[in-house]
Amino acid sequence: MKSILSSVVAVALALYAIGAAAQVVPTFDVGSQCRSQAKAAPELAESCLADEKKAREDLVRQWAQFAPDSRAKCMEMSNSIAGIQSYVDLLTCLQMNRDVKNLPKE
Repeated sequence: MKSILSSVVAVALALYAIGAAAQVVPTFDVGSQCRSQAKAAPELAESCLADEKKAREDLVRQWAQFAPDSRAKCMEMSNSIAGIQSYVDLLTCLQMNRDVKNLPKE
């Protein structure tokens, strides 16, 4: 009986951990992307970092409001190109997915 109870507890904790991880906003290295942009247009470096910081703050506030399937799809998209990760792009993807789901049905 102890073994079954231990197994049930272990499964419950694993499911909780998976759910909790899905609630965490990812951490991106946006500095490399902003530096790349700055090579082309140095005056944009500061605004790039400011935009990314604001987008991450918005994501932290809104993350739980986005559907898990949208979060998964947008995370996959934002990880598809190595070295190019952006909170702005992730937030835009999530907002677009949410807006499409909320369109009135014809």
